[in-house]
Amino acid sequence: SSSLQFFPSGSWDDVPAPGAYEGNAKFLLAQKSSGSIVVTLPCDSVFQLWGYQRSDGGLYSLSFDSGVATQVDVYNSTSTGADPPVLLYSASNLANSIHTINITNLYDNRTSTYGEMNFDHIVISSEDSKTSSNLAPTFPSNPSWTTETIEDTYHVKLALGANSPANGGTGKQSEVLFDTGAGGAWVVWNGCTESQCDNHNDYVESSHFQNTTIVDTIAYGNGGPANTMVSYRVNDTVTFGSLSVNSLFGASYSIPSGGESIDGNFGMARSYCGGKLCASYPNFVEAMYEQGIISSPVIAFYQLASTDNVPSGVQNEVAIGALDANKYTGSMDWIPLTSTDSMWISPGNTRYASAGLGKPTLDLTSKFNHTKMTFDTGDPGLLGLPTNDWKTLVSAVGAQGPDSSGNYLFPCNSTMTFNFNGSAGRNYTFNLADITKDNGSGFCSPLANDAGDTTNWITGVPFFEHYYTAWYYGNKGVGSTLGLGWKNLNATASQSTPVVG
Repeated sequence: SSSLQFFPSGSWDDVPAPGAYEGNAKFLLAQKSSGSIVVTLPCDSVFQLWGYQRSDGGLYSLSFDSGVATQVDVYNSTSTGADPPVLLYSASNLANSIHTINITNLYDNRTSTYGEMNFDHIVISSEDSKTSSNLAPTFPSNPSWTTETIEDTYHVKLALGANSPANGGTGKQSEVLFDTGAGGAWVVWNGCTESQCDNHNDYVESSHFQNTTIVDTIAYGNGGPANTMVSYRVNDTVTFGSLSVNSLFGASYSIPSGGESIDGNFGMARSYCGGKLCASYPNFVEAMYEQGIISSPVIAFYQLASTDNVPSGVQNEVAIGALDANKYTGSMDWIPLTSTDSMWISPGNTRYASAGLGKPTLDLTSKFNHTKMTFDTGDPGLLGLPTNDWKTLVSAVGAQGPDSSGNYLFPCNSTMTFNFNGSAGRNYTFNLADITKDNGSGFCSPLANDAGDTTNWITGVPFFEHYYTAWYYGNKGVGSTLGLGWKNLNATASQSTPVVG
């Protein structure tokens, strides 16, 4: 049989809370030193505890069936109390039986007191065939890897061709976007005679230069001549950090008439699908792995958000060939990907939404028509939805509109939660509205948008900037996976140590 008990019984109150599963969440308002929760339930694989991390929270001790206790941290010094519930604890691979979970409040030395316990809801489920605990790649000891600091979002500096120190060059670098939503690569070439190619750190061919005689064309906008990028596909040296490789990319001799704000775009999509090439050519990270230059086929980003408060010395970083253990805390959540696409696409995920304070969290997974999610560092938006799924979301959260321009406003505290069936079974919750753009009636500009006639959902930079992300290419696409971890914002993040194991 199942039961849920709160102790001391008279000290817990139902309190309206942002994004609460049933409108209210339980909070321990008195006798905090004696606080505990006892859960008894049948569970054959996955258990999740959801609640709030707040400035008045603290530490719990959690144990299964009187086993070894685990500490659960529910303290967040920066919380304003407007944050939605988050996944506090998750366990998987549980035996199929009746389990008793004991959750006890602990004295927290950080605040010199017992924190305020809270409880929103629990989730129990069978292990989904798409939830793959064996997705996590392994990383060798003494890896060959390199790191580089970066400034702008996913803008990375590469020394190319004759500028590469490997070719005796000065190390002059071209600034390019690492774009996981694109294949192929281009960079402004010094052979471009158009005025819009001026004022760029252009590519100069080296003695290793090889022209494949293939011309690559990328069309933007209406695809006319003024919106077209044309490049010779060349093979030359690419240097990132301390490592160099001879790799294919595009030397652009014609770029859109409006010019480009950066020197190039290096597509970091997967080039292999299930062992076979499914793009024009491998990107330089895949080439480094194939040529034995790096130990693991992975690129990882530590990208700080504007709201991150970090000590001096902590900077944005890109690592190639290994993960940086100093840049995240806890375990990585390795997400399964489709095997027939070059893009980084989750084949299916669980999706919840809430209209906000005092409103239930709804499981909308079966209500949407499209299951796939594309992960794209080249997309500046938080969330783009196919039109029919957009309409479903608008209705579910009670959006206001449309106005005469077809625009909607979302409840300011509305949230969405995803579970990508990853190795850690982790849930990801984010706000659906920009709370700085309130119309005065509790409705704000949405952070999601109607992406039109498309088959996939898409998420971009505003989602990734909350996590340490690792893009693992696998062996010619076999075993590829995307990893998400909680960013380390402490002083230790100023150092770099490769992950081993």
